[in-house]
Amino acid sequence: MKKKIIAGLLIFASSFSILGCSATQNSFGDEKVSDSKIGVTVVNHPLEVKQDGKLLAHGSYPEILISEEYAKAYPNLKNTLDEENQMRQESSEEMISDFGRYALESGDENTDDYNEDITVDIVRADDIMFSYVLSDSYYSGNEHPVHYTNTCNIDVKTGHTMNLKEVITDKNQVASMIKDKVYEKYPENKEEIENYYVCYCAGGDGDVFTDKMNDNSYSWILTDEGIHIYFSAYELASYETGEMDIMLTKDEISNLVQDLFRPESQDLDSIVKFETADMTELQPSEPSGEEDDYYTYDEPVGLTVANPTFHRYVSDKAKPAAEKHITLTETSKDKSDWLDTSVWAEKNGFEEAFLSYGDGNYYYAPGAGGEWGYEYTTLFLYDYETNELLRTYDLSVLCNGPDEEEEHSSSSQYIHWAKAMDGVLYVSLGHNGYASEEPWSSYVVAIDMSSDKVLWRSEPLVSNASNFQIVDDTIICGYGFTAEPDYLYLLDKNTGEKVEQIKVESGPEQIEVVGDTLYVATYNTAYTYKINR
Repeated sequence: MKKKIIAGLLIFASSFSILGCSATQNSFGDEKVSDSKIGVTVVNHPLEVKQDGKLLAHGSYPEILISEEYAKAYPNLKNTLDEENQMRQESSEEMISDFGRYALESGDENTDDYNEDITVDIVRADDIMFSYVLSDSYYSGNEHPVHYTNTCNIDVKTGHTMNLKEVITDKNQVASMIKDKVYEKYPENKEEIENYYVCYCAGGDGDVFTDKMNDNSYSWILTDEGIHIYFSAYELASYETGEMDIMLTKDEISNLVQDLFRPESQDLDSIVKFETADMTELQPSEPSGEEDDYYTYDEPVGLTVANPTFHRYVSDKAKPAAEKHITLTETSKDKSDWLDTSVWAEKNGFEEAFLSYGDGNYYYAPGAGGEWGYEYTTLFLYDYETNELLRTYDLSVLCNGPDEEEEHSSSSQYIHWAKAMDGVLYVSLGHNGYASEEPWSSYVVAIDMSSDKVLWRSEPLVSNASNFQIVDDTIICGYGFTAEPDYLYLLDKNTGEKVEQIKVESGPEQIEVVGDTLYVATYNTAYTYKINR
Protein backbone atom coordinates (compact mmCIF):
# COMPACT_ATOMS: atom_id res chain seq x y z
CA MET A 1 0.00 0.00 0.00
CA LYS A 2 1.26 3.46 -0.78
CA LYS A 3 1.87 5.47 2.34
CA LYS A 4 0.93 8.98 3.28
CA ILE A 5 3.71 11.58 3.21
CA ILE A 6 4.04 13.23 6.60
CA ALA A 7 3.71 16.98 6.22
CA GLY A 8 6.09 17.90 8.98
CA LEU A 9 9.07 18.41 6.69
CA LEU A 10 8.38 21.96 5.74
CA ILE A 11 9.64 23.17 9.10
CA PHE A 12 12.15 25.95 8.91
CA ALA A 13 15.69 25.42 10.22
CA SER A 14 17.87 28.24 11.39
CA SER A 15 21.43 29.21 10.75
CA PHE A 16 23.95 31.90 11.38
CA SER A 17 26.62 33.99 9.72
CA ILE A 18 28.18 37.41 10.24
CA LEU A 19 28.96 40.67 8.53
CA GLY A 20 32.65 41.38 8.20
CA CYS A 21 32.40 44.99 9.38
CA SER A 22 34.02 46.74 12.32
CA ALA A 23 31.53 49.45 13.25
CA THR A 24 30.51 49.53 16.88
CA GLN A 25 26.83 50.41 16.48
CA ASN A 26 24.17 48.47 14.60
CA SER A 27 21.23 50.02 12.76
CA PHE A 28 19.01 49.83 15.85
CA GLY A 29 21.50 51.86 17.86
CA ASP A 30 22.63 48.83 19.87
CA GLU A 31 26.24 47.87 20.35
CA LYS A 32 27.43 45.40 17.75
CA VAL A 33 28.92 42.06 18.62
CA SER A 34 32.56 41.77 17.72
CA ASP A 35 33.08 39.79 14.53
CA SER A 36 35.58 37.53 16.23
CA LYS A 37 33.02 36.55 18.86
CA ILE A 38 30.19 35.60 16.52
CA GLY A 39 29.94 32.03 15.36
CA VAL A 40 27.56 29.26 14.50
CA THR A 41 27.74 25.53 14.88
CA VAL A 42 25.55 23.25 12.79
CA VAL A 43 25.21 19.89 14.53
CA ASN A 44 24.05 16.99 12.37
CA HIS A 45 21.93 14.47 14.30
CA PRO A 46 21.77 11.00 12.66
CA LEU A 47 18.73 8.79 13.32
CA GLU A 48 17.94 5.16 12.61
CA VAL A 49 15.24 2.57 13.23
CA LYS A 50 16.23 -1.09 13.59
CA GLN A 51 14.39 -4.26 14.44
CA ASP A 52 16.15 -7.57 15.10
CA GLY A 53 19.34 -6.02 13.78
CA LYS A 54 17.80 -5.02 10.45
CA LEU A 55 17.91 -1.36 9.44
CA LEU A 56 14.36 -0.20 8.62
CA ALA A 57 14.79 3.54 8.16
CA HIS A 58 17.35 6.26 8.73
CA GLY A 59 17.75 10.01 8.50
CA SER A 60 19.23 13.14 9.99
CA TYR A 61 18.37 16.68 11.00
CA PRO A 62 20.45 19.78 11.80
CA GLU A 63 20.58 21.72 15.04
CA ILE A 64 21.67 25.37 14.88
CA LEU A 65 23.70 26.76 17.77
CA ILE A 66 24.97 30.36 17.92
CA SER A 67 27.77 31.82 20.00
CA GLU A 68 27.12 33.10 23.50
CA GLU A 69 27.97 36.69 22.57
CA TYR A 70 25.64 36.73 19.58
CA ALA A 71 22.85 35.14 21.61
CA LYS A 72 23.34 37.69 24.40
CA ALA A 73 23.11 40.58 21.95
CA TYR A 74 19.97 39.17 20.24
CA PRO A 75 18.06 36.94 22.69
CA ASN A 76 14.91 36.90 20.52
CA LEU A 77 16.93 35.42 17.67
CA LYS A 78 18.21 32.69 20.00
CA ASN A 79 14.68 31.94 21.21
CA THR A 80 13.44 31.55 17.63
CA LEU A 81 16.33 29.23 16.77
CA ASP A 82 15.76 27.17 19.93
CA GLU A 83 12.08 26.74 19.08
CA GLU A 84 12.91 25.68 15.54
CA ASN A 85 15.55 23.24 16.75
CA GLN A 86 13.03 21.61 19.09
CA MET A 87 10.33 21.48 16.41
CA ARG A 88 12.72 20.02 13.85
CA GLN A 89 13.92 17.33 16.26
CA GLU A 90 10.39 16.24 17.14
CA SER A 91 9.25 16.21 13.52
CA SER A 92 12.28 14.27 12.26
CA GLU A 93 12.12 11.65 14.99
CA GLU A 94 8.40 11.15 14.36
CA MET A 95 9.01 10.91 10.62
CA ILE A 96 11.78 8.30 10.85
CA SER A 97 9.75 6.25 13.35
CA ASP A 98 6.81 6.30 10.93
CA PHE A 99 9.10 5.30 8.07
CA GLY A 100 10.27 2.35 10.14
CA ARG A 101 6.67 1.23 10.51
CA TYR A 102 6.04 1.76 6.78
CA ALA A 103 9.06 -0.39 5.98
CA LEU A 104 7.78 -3.20 8.20
CA GLU A 105 4.29 -3.05 6.68
CA SER A 106 5.59 -2.93 3.12
CA GLY A 107 7.56 -6.15 3.31
CA ASP A 108 10.26 -4.51 1.15
CA GLU A 109 13.69 -6.10 1.21
CA ASN A 110 15.56 -2.82 0.70
CA THR A 111 14.11 -1.05 3.69
CA ASP A 112 17.26 1.02 4.15
CA ASP A 113 15.91 3.13 1.27
CA TYR A 114 13.35 4.58 3.69
CA ASN A 115 14.97 7.82 4.80
CA GLU A 116 14.69 11.51 5.45
CA ASP A 117 17.68 13.86 5.52
CA ILE A 118 17.58 17.58 6.27
CA THR A 119 20.55 19.86 5.66
CA VAL A 120 20.98 23.59 6.17
CA ASP A 121 23.05 26.19 4.34
CA ILE A 122 23.69 29.41 6.21
CA VAL A 123 23.72 32.43 3.92
CA ARG A 124 23.49 35.51 6.14
CA ALA A 125 23.88 36.51 9.77
CA ASP A 126 24.44 40.11 10.74
CA ASP A 127 22.88 42.73 12.96
CA ILE A 128 19.80 42.94 10.76
CA MET A 129 18.86 39.53 9.41
CA PHE A 130 19.65 35.87 9.94
CA SER A 131 18.99 33.72 6.83
CA TYR A 132 19.41 30.12 5.78
CA VAL A 133 18.33 27.59 3.14
CA LEU A 134 16.84 24.31 4.33
CA SER A 135 17.00 21.26 2.03
CA ASP A 136 14.80 18.30 2.86
CA SER A 137 14.72 15.01 0.95
CA TYR A 138 12.91 11.81 1.86
CA TYR A 139 11.63 8.50 0.54
CA SER A 140 8.90 6.41 2.17
CA GLY A 141 8.03 3.76 -0.40
CA ASN A 142 6.20 6.14 -2.73
CA GLU A 143 6.79 6.41 -6.49
CA HIS A 144 9.87 8.62 -6.22
CA PRO A 145 11.95 10.51 -3.62
CA VAL A 146 10.62 13.90 -2.59
CA HIS A 147 12.73 17.01 -2.14
CA TYR A 148 11.85 20.44 -0.80
CA THR A 149 13.86 23.63 -0.53
CA ASN A 150 12.72 26.18 2.05
CA THR A 151 14.23 29.35 3.42
CA CYS A 152 13.98 31.33 6.61
CA ASN A 153 14.83 34.99 7.19
CA ILE A 154 14.73 36.13 10.81
CA ASP A 155 14.75 39.70 12.10
CA VAL A 156 17.54 39.32 14.67
CA LYS A 157 16.16 42.08 16.91
CA THR A 158 12.60 40.77 17.24
CA GLY A 159 12.99 37.09 16.30
CA HIS A 160 10.20 37.60 13.75
CA THR A 161 10.30 35.46 10.59
CA MET A 162 10.18 37.92 7.71
CA ASN A 163 8.40 37.70 4.37
CA LEU A 164 9.61 39.10 1.08
CA LYS A 165 7.13 41.97 1.05
CA GLU A 166 8.77 43.41 4.17
CA VAL A 167 12.15 44.02 2.54
CA ILE A 168 11.12 45.32 -0.89
CA THR A 169 9.52 48.59 -1.96
CA ASP A 170 7.25 47.43 -4.81
CA LYS A 171 5.75 43.95 -4.47
CA ASN A 172 3.99 44.02 -7.86
CA GLN A 173 7.14 44.94 -9.75
CA VAL A 174 9.17 42.26 -7.98
CA ALA A 175 6.49 39.61 -8.65
CA SER A 176 6.57 40.56 -12.32
CA MET A 177 10.38 40.35 -12.37
CA ILE A 178 10.29 36.89 -10.78
CA LYS A 179 7.80 35.72 -13.42
CA ASP A 180 9.93 37.08 -16.27
CA LYS A 181 13.07 35.46 -14.83
CA VAL A 182 11.40 32.06 -14.45
CA TYR A 183 10.10 32.09 -18.03
CA GLU A 184 13.46 33.33 -19.31
CA LYS A 185 15.42 30.60 -17.52
CA TYR A 186 12.86 27.81 -18.00
CA PRO A 187 11.01 28.57 -21.26
CA GLU A 188 10.18 24.88 -21.69
CA ASN A 189 8.11 25.02 -18.48
CA LYS A 190 6.06 28.12 -19.27
CA GLU A 191 3.00 26.35 -20.63
CA GLU A 192 2.92 23.78 -17.87
CA ILE A 193 3.30 26.39 -15.13
CA GLU A 194 0.28 28.25 -16.46
CA ASN A 195 -1.77 25.07 -16.94
CA TYR A 196 -0.74 23.62 -13.58
CA TYR A 197 -1.93 26.64 -11.66
CA VAL A 198 -4.95 27.76 -13.68
CA CYS A 199 -7.59 26.23 -11.40
CA TYR A 200 -6.10 27.73 -8.26
CA CYS A 201 -5.81 31.11 -9.90
CA ALA A 202 -9.55 31.12 -10.47
CA GLY A 203 -9.77 31.99 -6.81
CA GLY A 204 -6.76 34.30 -6.73
CA ASP A 205 -5.50 37.15 -8.86
CA GLY A 206 -5.08 34.92 -11.89
CA ASP A 207 -1.27 34.80 -11.72
CA VAL A 208 0.75 32.37 -9.61
CA PHE A 209 3.61 34.83 -9.07
CA THR A 210 1.34 37.62 -7.82
CA ASP A 211 -0.61 35.19 -5.64
CA LYS A 212 2.57 33.83 -4.05
CA MET A 213 3.64 37.37 -3.22
CA ASN A 214 0.27 38.14 -1.66
CA ASP A 215 0.29 34.83 0.24
CA ASN A 216 3.87 35.33 1.52
CA SER A 217 4.76 31.88 0.17
CA TYR A 218 8.02 32.61 -1.65
CA SER A 219 11.18 30.83 -0.50
CA TRP A 220 13.79 33.59 -0.76
CA ILE A 221 17.07 34.91 0.58
CA LEU A 222 18.68 38.33 0.24
CA THR A 223 22.47 38.40 -0.02
CA ASP A 224 25.05 40.78 -1.44
CA GLU A 225 24.45 39.07 -4.82
CA GLY A 226 20.71 39.84 -4.93
CA ILE A 227 17.42 38.08 -4.16
CA HIS A 228 17.52 34.32 -4.72
CA ILE A 229 14.11 32.59 -5.17
CA TYR A 230 13.64 28.81 -4.84
CA PHE A 231 10.74 26.70 -6.16
CA SER A 232 10.37 23.09 -5.03
CA ALA A 233 8.90 20.33 -7.21
CA TYR A 234 5.10 20.61 -7.44
CA GLU A 235 5.22 24.26 -6.34
CA LEU A 236 4.89 25.68 -9.86
CA ALA A 237 4.56 22.58 -12.01
CA SER A 238 4.67 18.78 -11.95
CA TYR A 239 7.40 16.60 -10.46
CA GLU A 240 9.05 15.99 -13.85
CA THR A 241 9.99 19.66 -14.20
CA GLY A 242 12.05 19.37 -11.04
CA GLU A 243 13.12 22.21 -8.80
CA MET A 244 13.60 25.69 -10.17
CA ASP A 245 15.44 28.73 -8.88
CA ILE A 246 16.18 32.24 -10.13
CA MET A 247 18.26 35.24 -9.05
CA LEU A 248 17.24 38.88 -9.21
CA THR A 249 20.70 40.45 -9.22
CA LYS A 250 21.69 43.35 -6.99
CA ASP A 251 21.81 45.63 -10.02
CA GLU A 252 18.29 44.64 -11.08
CA ILE A 253 16.83 45.27 -7.62
CA SER A 254 19.02 48.20 -6.58
CA ASN A 255 16.03 50.51 -6.13
CA LEU A 256 13.62 47.80 -4.90
CA VAL A 257 15.24 46.77 -1.59
CA GLN A 258 14.78 48.90 1.49
CA ASP A 259 18.10 50.38 2.62
CA LEU A 260 17.82 48.86 6.08
CA PHE A 261 18.02 45.32 4.75
CA ARG A 262 20.86 45.67 2.24
CA PRO A 263 23.55 43.11 3.15
CA GLU A 264 27.32 43.22 2.85
CA SER A 265 29.64 40.47 1.67
CA GLN A 266 30.51 37.83 4.27
CA ASP A 267 33.15 35.17 4.75
CA LEU A 268 30.84 32.41 5.90
CA ASP A 269 33.51 29.71 5.80
CA SER A 270 35.28 31.41 8.71
CA ILE A 271 32.08 31.68 10.73
CA VAL A 272 30.26 28.36 10.42
CA LYS A 273 31.54 25.03 11.67
CA PHE A 274 29.95 21.59 11.50
CA GLU A 275 29.75 18.74 13.99
CA THR A 276 28.08 15.34 14.09
CA ALA A 277 26.26 14.03 17.15
CA ASP A 278 26.01 10.40 18.26
CA MET A 279 23.45 8.16 16.55
CA THR A 280 19.93 8.23 18.03
CA GLU A 281 18.13 4.89 17.79
CA LEU A 282 14.33 4.97 17.48
CA GLN A 283 11.53 2.40 17.50
CA PRO A 284 8.96 1.94 14.68
CA SER A 285 5.84 3.95 15.45
CA GLU A 286 2.58 2.31 16.37
CA PRO A 287 -0.37 2.52 13.92
CA SER A 288 -2.61 5.46 14.72
CA GLY A 289 -5.76 3.63 13.70
CA GLU A 290 -6.29 6.07 10.85
CA GLU A 291 -5.99 5.19 7.18
CA ASP A 292 -2.48 5.81 5.84
CA ASP A 293 -3.26 5.97 2.13
CA TYR A 294 -0.77 8.06 0.18
CA TYR A 295 -3.60 10.11 -1.31
CA THR A 296 -6.53 11.28 0.74
CA TYR A 297 -9.81 12.59 -0.59
CA ASP A 298 -12.89 14.37 0.67
CA GLU A 299 -15.18 12.42 2.94
CA PRO A 300 -18.01 10.90 0.88
CA VAL A 301 -20.85 13.35 0.46
CA GLY A 302 -24.19 12.47 -1.09
CA LEU A 303 -24.51 9.73 -3.67
CA THR A 304 -21.34 7.76 -4.41
CA VAL A 305 -21.03 6.67 -8.04
CA ALA A 306 -19.34 3.28 -8.38
CA ASN A 307 -16.31 2.87 -10.62
CA PRO A 308 -16.52 -0.19 -12.91
CA THR A 309 -13.01 0.34 -14.32
CA PHE A 310 -10.36 2.89 -15.23
CA HIS A 311 -10.23 1.43 -18.75
CA ARG A 312 -12.49 2.10 -21.73
CA TYR A 313 -15.97 0.92 -20.75
CA VAL A 314 -19.48 0.73 -22.23
CA SER A 315 -22.40 -0.57 -20.17
CA ASP A 316 -25.06 -2.79 -21.72
CA LYS A 317 -27.47 -0.01 -20.66
CA ALA A 318 -25.84 2.50 -22.99
CA LYS A 319 -27.65 3.51 -26.17
CA PRO A 320 -26.25 2.37 -29.53
CA ALA A 321 -23.76 4.68 -31.19
CA ALA A 322 -25.31 7.53 -33.16
CA GLU A 323 -25.62 7.09 -36.92
CA LYS A 324 -24.34 10.57 -37.71
CA HIS A 325 -21.84 12.97 -36.18
CA ILE A 326 -20.75 16.50 -36.88
CA THR A 327 -17.50 17.31 -38.65
CA LEU A 328 -15.35 20.41 -38.32
CA THR A 329 -13.80 22.61 -41.02
CA GLU A 330 -11.10 25.03 -39.89
CA THR A 331 -11.96 28.61 -40.86
CA SER A 332 -9.33 30.65 -38.99
CA LYS A 333 -6.11 30.15 -37.07
CA ASP A 334 -4.41 32.97 -35.15
CA LYS A 335 -1.08 31.85 -33.69
CA SER A 336 0.96 33.79 -31.12
CA ASP A 337 3.62 33.15 -28.48
CA TRP A 338 0.92 32.88 -25.84
CA LEU A 339 -2.84 33.27 -25.96
CA ASP A 340 -4.42 34.97 -22.96
CA THR A 341 -7.63 32.96 -22.59
CA SER A 342 -9.34 35.69 -20.58
CA VAL A 343 -8.68 38.25 -23.34
CA TRP A 344 -9.79 35.74 -26.00
CA ALA A 345 -12.99 35.03 -24.08
CA GLU A 346 -13.84 38.70 -23.57
CA LYS A 347 -13.14 39.50 -27.23
CA ASN A 348 -15.58 36.80 -28.36
CA GLY A 349 -18.24 37.46 -25.74
CA PHE A 350 -17.58 34.38 -23.56
CA GLU A 351 -17.01 33.85 -19.88
CA GLU A 352 -13.87 31.98 -18.88
CA ALA A 353 -14.75 28.35 -18.20
CA PHE A 354 -14.69 27.46 -14.52
CA LEU A 355 -16.59 24.75 -12.71
CA SER A 356 -19.25 26.94 -11.10
CA TYR A 357 -21.61 27.85 -13.88
CA GLY A 358 -25.20 27.63 -15.11
CA ASP A 359 -26.46 26.50 -18.50
CA GLY A 360 -30.08 27.65 -18.23
CA ASN A 361 -31.29 24.24 -17.02
CA TYR A 362 -28.87 23.41 -14.24
CA TYR A 363 -26.32 25.12 -12.07
CA TYR A 364 -23.14 23.16 -11.37
CA ALA A 365 -21.08 23.82 -8.23
CA PRO A 366 -18.08 21.85 -6.93
CA GLY A 367 -17.48 20.73 -3.37
CA ALA A 368 -14.29 21.19 -1.37
CA GLY A 369 -11.15 21.51 -3.48
CA GLY A 370 -8.76 19.36 -1.46
CA GLU A 371 -5.18 20.34 -0.66
CA TRP A 372 -4.65 22.46 -3.78
CA GLY A 373 -8.06 24.13 -3.88
CA TYR A 374 -9.16 22.70 -7.25
CA GLU A 375 -9.23 18.92 -6.71
CA TYR A 376 -13.02 18.67 -6.79
CA THR A 377 -14.53 15.22 -6.37
CA THR A 378 -17.99 16.35 -5.26
CA LEU A 379 -20.55 17.99 -7.58
CA PHE A 380 -23.72 19.80 -6.50
CA LEU A 381 -26.43 19.94 -9.16
CA TYR A 382 -29.08 22.67 -8.76
CA ASP A 383 -32.22 23.61 -10.64
CA TYR A 384 -31.23 26.76 -12.51
CA GLU A 385 -34.55 28.58 -12.04
CA THR A 386 -35.52 27.63 -8.48
CA ASN A 387 -32.01 27.15 -7.05
CA GLU A 388 -33.21 23.85 -5.54
CA LEU A 389 -30.46 21.32 -4.86
CA LEU A 390 -31.38 18.32 -7.00
CA ARG A 391 -28.50 15.95 -6.40
CA THR A 392 -25.14 15.73 -4.68
CA TYR A 393 -22.72 13.48 -6.54
CA ASP A 394 -19.70 12.03 -4.73
CA LEU A 395 -17.35 11.13 -7.60
CA SER A 396 -14.27 10.42 -5.46
CA VAL A 397 -14.36 6.68 -6.25
CA LEU A 398 -14.96 7.38 -9.93
CA CYS A 399 -11.96 9.72 -9.92
CA ASN A 400 -9.53 7.75 -7.78
CA GLY A 401 -10.85 4.26 -7.11
CA PRO A 402 -11.13 1.60 -6.11
CA ASP A 403 -12.69 0.16 -9.25
CA GLU A 404 -14.09 -3.36 -9.44
CA GLU A 405 -10.55 -4.74 -9.71
CA GLU A 406 -9.52 -2.81 -6.55
CA GLU A 407 -7.30 -0.53 -8.63
CA HIS A 408 -6.57 3.03 -7.47
CA SER A 409 -5.32 6.02 -9.40
CA SER A 410 -1.63 6.72 -8.87
CA SER A 411 -2.31 10.47 -9.02
CA SER A 412 -5.04 12.61 -7.53
CA GLN A 413 -7.78 13.01 -10.16
CA TYR A 414 -10.68 15.40 -9.96
CA ILE A 415 -13.65 16.91 -11.84
CA HIS A 416 -12.78 19.36 -14.62
CA TRP A 417 -16.22 20.02 -16.11
CA ALA A 418 -19.78 18.70 -16.06
CA LYS A 419 -22.88 18.94 -18.27
CA ALA A 420 -26.28 17.30 -17.75
CA MET A 421 -28.73 16.73 -20.61
CA ASP A 422 -31.33 14.16 -21.65
CA GLY A 423 -31.08 12.33 -18.33
CA VAL A 424 -27.31 11.84 -18.52
CA LEU A 425 -24.57 13.62 -16.58
CA TYR A 426 -21.36 13.96 -18.57
CA VAL A 427 -18.21 14.75 -16.61
CA SER A 428 -14.57 15.31 -17.51
CA LEU A 429 -12.19 13.72 -14.98
CA GLY A 430 -8.42 13.80 -14.77
CA HIS A 431 -5.28 14.82 -12.91
CA ASN A 432 -3.07 17.87 -13.38
CA GLY A 433 0.19 16.59 -14.81
CA TYR A 434 1.95 14.44 -17.35
CA ALA A 435 0.48 11.24 -18.77
CA SER A 436 3.61 9.51 -17.45
CA GLU A 437 2.40 10.26 -13.92
CA GLU A 438 -0.99 8.66 -14.59
CA PRO A 439 -1.77 7.38 -18.11
CA TRP A 440 -5.30 6.37 -17.05
CA SER A 441 -6.59 9.89 -16.75
CA SER A 442 -8.39 12.74 -18.59
CA TYR A 443 -11.61 10.94 -19.50
CA VAL A 444 -15.17 11.86 -20.31
CA VAL A 445 -17.59 9.70 -18.28
CA ALA A 446 -21.37 9.43 -18.76
CA ILE A 447 -23.61 8.71 -15.74
CA ASP A 448 -27.25 7.64 -16.00
CA MET A 449 -29.12 10.12 -13.78
CA SER A 450 -31.99 7.67 -13.19
CA SER A 451 -29.83 4.81 -11.90
CA ASP A 452 -26.66 6.79 -10.99
CA LYS A 453 -24.55 4.16 -12.72
CA VAL A 454 -21.80 4.69 -15.29
CA LEU A 455 -23.01 4.26 -18.86
CA TRP A 456 -19.59 4.61 -20.41
CA ARG A 457 -16.04 5.81 -19.86
CA SER A 458 -14.07 7.12 -22.82
CA GLU A 459 -10.49 6.28 -23.68
CA PRO A 460 -8.03 8.15 -21.43
CA LEU A 461 -6.10 11.26 -22.49
CA VAL A 462 -8.90 12.89 -24.47
CA SER A 463 -10.16 15.65 -22.16
CA ASN A 464 -8.13 17.96 -19.94
CA ALA A 465 -9.32 21.33 -21.28
CA SER A 466 -11.27 23.60 -18.96
CA ASN A 467 -14.53 22.45 -20.56
CA PHE A 468 -16.14 20.43 -23.34
CA GLN A 469 -19.16 21.00 -25.58
CA ILE A 470 -21.99 18.78 -26.83
CA VAL A 471 -23.42 19.38 -30.31
CA ASP A 472 -26.18 17.01 -31.43
CA ASP A 473 -24.78 13.48 -30.86
CA THR A 474 -21.14 14.58 -30.63
CA ILE A 475 -19.01 15.60 -27.65
CA ILE A 476 -16.20 18.02 -28.52
CA CYS A 477 -13.31 17.84 -26.07
CA GLY A 478 -9.56 18.37 -26.14
CA TYR A 479 -6.33 17.13 -24.61
CA GLY A 480 -2.77 18.37 -24.62
CA PHE A 481 0.17 18.93 -22.32
CA THR A 482 3.81 19.95 -22.46
CA ALA A 483 5.72 17.58 -24.79
CA GLU A 484 2.55 15.53 -25.36
CA PRO A 485 0.27 15.35 -28.45
CA ASP A 486 -2.35 18.13 -28.69
CA TYR A 487 -5.73 17.29 -30.25
CA LEU A 488 -9.39 18.08 -30.40
CA TYR A 489 -11.48 14.92 -30.06
CA LEU A 490 -15.00 14.17 -31.27
CA LEU A 491 -16.71 11.47 -29.19
CA ASP A 492 -20.00 9.67 -29.72
CA LYS A 493 -22.45 10.98 -27.09
CA ASN A 494 -24.05 7.56 -26.54
CA THR A 495 -20.96 5.38 -26.20
CA GLY A 496 -17.94 7.68 -25.74
CA GLU A 497 -16.33 6.14 -28.81
CA LYS A 498 -13.66 8.31 -30.42
CA VAL A 499 -15.06 9.44 -33.78
CA GLU A 500 -12.36 11.84 -34.97
CA GLN A 501 -9.24 13.61 -33.74
CA ILE A 502 -7.97 16.94 -35.06
CA LYS A 503 -4.38 18.11 -34.52
CA VAL A 504 -3.94 21.55 -32.97
CA GLU A 505 -0.83 23.64 -32.29
CA SER A 506 -0.89 23.32 -28.50
CA GLY A 507 -3.01 22.13 -25.59
CA PRO A 508 -6.72 23.08 -25.84
CA GLU A 509 -7.81 25.30 -22.96
CA GLN A 510 -11.40 26.36 -23.69
CA ILE A 511 -14.04 25.32 -26.24
CA GLU A 512 -17.17 27.35 -27.13
CA VAL A 513 -20.02 27.00 -29.62
CA VAL A 514 -22.02 29.84 -31.17
CA GLY A 515 -24.48 28.70 -33.81
CA ASP A 516 -22.51 26.74 -36.39
CA THR A 517 -19.14 28.14 -35.26
CA LEU A 518 -16.76 26.41 -32.88
CA TYR A 519 -14.23 28.61 -31.03
CA VAL A 520 -11.16 26.95 -29.54
CA ALA A 521 -8.46 28.59 -27.41
CA THR A 522 -5.21 26.67 -27.05
CA TYR A 523 -2.04 27.70 -25.26
CA ASN A 524 -0.77 29.71 -28.22
CA THR A 525 -3.42 29.61 -30.95
CA ALA A 526 -7.01 30.77 -31.39
CA TYR A 527 -9.06 28.64 -33.84
CA THR A 528 -12.51 28.83 -35.37
CA TYR A 529 -14.20 25.94 -37.15
CA LYS A 530 -17.39 25.59 -39.14
CA ILE A 531 -19.64 22.92 -37.63
CA ASN A 532 -20.95 20.66 -40.38
CA ARG A 533 -24.09 18.82 -39.34
